[in-house]
Amino acid sequence: MSTPEIEKPNVVVVGGGAAGILIVRHLAAKLDLAKYNLVLVTATPYYTHHPACIRMLVSSAGSLEDAAQIPYDTLLTRGGKQLKCRVVVGRVVRISEELPNGRGNGSGSGGGGRVDLEGGESVGFSVVVLATGCGWEGPLAFPGGTREEVGAWVKEWRERFEKAEDIVIVGGGATGLEFAGELRDLSQTKRITVVHDEPLLLSNAYPDSFRQTVAKDVRRRDIAVIVDDSISSLEISEASTIRTEKGRLLVADLVIPCRGPHPNTDYLAMLGDESIAATGHVKVIPTFQLSGHPRIFAAGDIVDWDEQKQAEKYGAHAGVVVKNVLDVLRGRQPDALYRGCYESITIANGKSGGNTYYSFWGPELQFGDLVSTAKKSKSLKVHSTRRQLGLIV
Repeated sequence: MSTPEIEKPNVVVVGGGAAGILIVRHLAAKLDLAKYNLVLVTATPYYTHHPACIRMLVSSAGSLEDAAQIPYDTLLTRGGKQLKCRVVVGRVVRISEELPNGRGNGSGSGGGGRVDLEGGESVGFSVVVLATGCGWEGPLAFPGGTREEVGAWVKEWRERFEKAEDIVIVGGGATGLEFAGELRDLSQTKRITVVHDEPLLLSNAYPDSFRQTVAKDVRRRDIAVIVDDSISSLEISEASTIRTEKGRLLVADLVIPCRGPHPNTDYLAMLGDESIAATGHVKVIPTFQLSGHPRIFAAGDIVDWDEQKQAEKYGAHAGVVVKNVLDVLRGRQPDALYRGCYESITIANGKSGGNTYYSFWGPELQFGDLVSTAKKSKSLKVHSTRRQLGLIV
C-alpha cells in the first residue's frame, strides 16, 4: 500500500513590491523546495516600478507602461527558467495565527497560521513575510485589477493634466516635486504651485542646505512654492479657487494631493497596538520579526523603522529577512540584525534636472542636474531596477 503524500508547509510572502519580490527571489534560491512551498500573495498580477509612474501618468513620452508594470510570470524567472513559486492574486483581509500542530492548511506541524483573502480563499503558512507596501491618494492611487484598468486610469489622468492650466500640488515632498517637474516638461505655460506644510520643502530627514537648494531649483523652472502652509479641503470652488489654511486663495482647475503614502496594514488590525504603531506601520525587532510573533516577519515600506522608505534599502531588508526565515524553519534562533542604511535621495526635476543627496553616516554629498539626470531623471531607474530584479544579466 502506498504512503500518502505529506503536504509541504508554505513559506508565504505577502506583497510583490520592491521588498517582497527581492525576498521571494532570495528565498527561491535558498529555501529547500523539497520540504517547503514558496508562495507569493499579491493584490495585482504585475509588479509596479513606482519611479516611472509619475512620468507615465503625466505624458505618453517613452511609452513607460511596459517598464512600469511587469507581469510576475516574466519577473519570477532566473536564467530563462521559471522560479518555483506559486503566485496567488488577491487582497489580504486578515492574518490568523494558529497553535502548533496545525495540519492540512500549509502551516505544517510547527506552528504558523493562515493568510485570509477577500472572497474566502486562505493560504496556510509556516512562516509569513509581510511586505504590502504603501497606498497613495490622487493620481498614484491606481485601481487594483487588470493592466487594462490601470491603462484607463492613466489615460484619464493624462487628459486631466493636458487640459489643466492652473495646477496646485498639495505636498512638497519628493512625489509632489517630481509631479511639478514633469508638468513643467509637459508645458512651459501652465501655472504650477506647490504648497508644503513645513518651513522648507521635503522633510527634516535632509539638511536645510539641501532643502533650500531643491526649492531654488524648483522655482528656477517658474514653479511657485508656498511653504509653512497647507490645504485640508481639496475641493475647488465655483470661482476656480482653493483656500489654504492660512487664508491664501489660489487659482486652480486641478488639485493633485501628494501628502505622502499610508502603509497598507489594515488587515493587521487584530494585532493591536503592541504590533502596529499609531502611523499604521508594523513594529519589528531588528530581526524584522514582530515581537511575540516569531513566525511573522515584515519588511519594506510598512516597517516602523526610523529611516526614509526607499526601494534602495530593501535589498538590505531582504538579506536579513531571508537569513532569519531560514533559521526559524531550521529551529534556530534568528541572529541576523538590521542596523539601518545611510540616507540618500534623488529627486527628478523633469527629464534633465534634479537634486541628489547622500549621507554616509557622517560625510554628506550633494549633487545637481548632471548627476541626478544620470542617476534617475533620464532613465527613471528602469534599467538598474530590471538588473536588480534579475531581468538583465
